Amino acid sequence: MRIAHISDLHFGAHDRRVTETLISTLIELEPDLVVASGDITQDATVAEFVEASEFFKLLPMPAFVIPGNHDLPGLDLRRFIQPWKRYRDHIARELEPELQADLVDIKGINSARMILPSLNWAYGSISARQRHDIADFFAASTTPWRVLTVHHPPLNPPEFPLDVTLFNKGKFLETLGEQKVDIVLSGHQHHAYVETRIMNGHTTLFVCASTAMSVRIRKQPQGFNLLDFKDKSVRIELRQLSGDRFMTQSAVTHTKV
Repeated sequence: MRIAHISDLHFGAHDRRVTETLISTLIELEPDLVVASGDITQDATVAEFVEASEFFKLLPMPAFVIPGNHDLPGLDLRRFIQPWKRYRDHIARELEPELQADLVDIKGINSARMILPSLNWAYGSISARQRHDIADFFAASTTPWRVLTVHHPPLNPPEFPLDVTLFNKGKFLETLGEQKVDIVLSGHQHHAYVETRIMNGHTTLFVCASTAMSVRIRKQPQGFNLLDFKDKSVRIELRQLSGDRFMTQSAVTHTKV
């Protein structure tokens, strides 16, 4: 099974030339599924969601999408009364989708919050209810691979200085270890990396994607990740925009013991 992992599209603050390149590249690579790990829009406006919806309709493969903090309206009443209405109307009714396939079971978790105990509401959080949902979903999993996608990464790379706070991160990591989750797909930082951690005797890969098409790049150009699953191994390519093509920048292969 082949999965393309894209993130932080930021429609409204995107480069349309890069968008066209991304679409043509995904069509060429023919993944079975596209996973989009949040921040689909920049300001959560109707126009941005409509353009994002048209983007997903152009893809010939299904998309598994979760929201990010930018998909919440700003400081107006909509943020507190109907925070996810525009997202549900134009992208997906389900904020925390689930998918069961032959090789991979995927659970989505919404880490974005309309308000947090912090001055920075761009941070994320994982609740006790969400941890129970993760446990319930993977308790019934019989596939070789368990994948979870969340917008805010639970780990930060040491070479990247952006402070990405995820409230209840410790308990979240405990749940991932207890449920033997194999791969965590995330975004938010606009910085791609793969980090491995052994938890509860099980190896979990934390895979973060760069922004796929936003003009808000940081240390890396736009990019996405490509994951090819077999029964006992997965190859993860980190692709970056170079000229008018998304080229493989690095790749890792992980084999399950």
